[in-house]
Amino acid sequence: MPDQGNDTKTASKKEKSSVPAVEKALDVLELLAESPDGLTMNQIVDALGRTMGEIYRVVVYLNDRDYLQQEAGTGRYALTLRLFELSHRHDPTERLIRASTPILERIAARTNQSCHLGVLNRSNVLVINSVHSPLPAGYAVRTGALFPVDQTSSGHVILAYSTDAVQKRFIARLPAEDRAQIRARLTRIRADGFEDTPSMMIRGVRNLCVPVFDARGVVGAITSGFIGQMGEATSAEETLAILRLSSNELSQSLGFRLDESPSEAIPPE
Repeated sequence: MPDQGNDTKTASKKEKSSVPAVEKALDVLELLAESPDGLTMNQIVDALGRTMGEIYRVVVYLNDRDYLQQEAGTGRYALTLRLFELSHRHDPTERLIRASTPILERIAARTNQSCHLGVLNRSNVLVINSVHSPLPAGYAVRTGALFPVDQTSSGHVILAYSTDAVQKRFIARLPAEDRAQIRARLTRIRADGFEDTPSMMIRGVRNLCVPVFDARGVVGAITSGFIGQMGEATSAEETLAILRLSSNELSQSLGFRLDESPSEAIPPE
C-alpha cells in the first residue's frame, strides 16, 4: 500500500517551496516563447487555465520590466529580446572556449598532435574549439564540425559521465541488439577515466579522449586524433597522459574540485 505519510510530506514540502507569483510569471514567459505572433491577455488566461485576476498583474509587470511588449493595434503581448540579452551576458560556451584555447594550444605544442574540444548538442557532438598540429601535415577536426554521438569518442566519454536519465535516453534510441555493448563501453570509460580506441570514421587514427567537468558535472571532452608520423614528439601513451593532466587543469579552471569528485571521475596520474 502507498505510504500516505510520505505522500503528505512530499506535498507539504512542494507547497512550502512554491512561489505562486514566480510560477505564473514563468508560465507566461514559457507560453509566449511558443507563440511568436504573441497573444492577447484573454488568450494568455485561457491557455494557462487561470483567471484574469491571477494573470493580469503578472503580465503588466513583465511588460513594465521590458520582458514583454504589447502591440498597440492588436493588444497582443510578445517576448522582447530581454531574455536573450541576459542569457548572453555570461555565455558558458564562450567561457569554455576561452578557458580551453591556451590548454589545447599547449597540448598540440607538446605532442605535435591536433586536438579538439567537443560538447553534446542534442544527438550530436559539436566541436567548439580545435587546434591543429604544428607539423606541416597531419589530421585535424575543424571547429564547428557536427558528428553523431554514436560515431565519436567524445560523445561516448561525455555520456559515460552524464546522468542516468541522459544515458537512458541515448541508449533507448539504439537498436536493441546494440544496447548491451554500449552500456559496457560507457562503464569501461567511467572505470578508466578516458577512452583509447581506433577512430570509427578515419582509418589509422587512434582516438585519445578525456572528459572535462565544471562545478555542475561533465561539460565536454578533449580528444586527440593520434596518428603515427615522422616528427611525433610523444607516444600515444604519453599523449594520453598529457591530455588527462590538461583536462584536470581545464576542469579546475571551470570550478570543478577534484577533491570532491568520485574517485573514478578523473583517476590520479
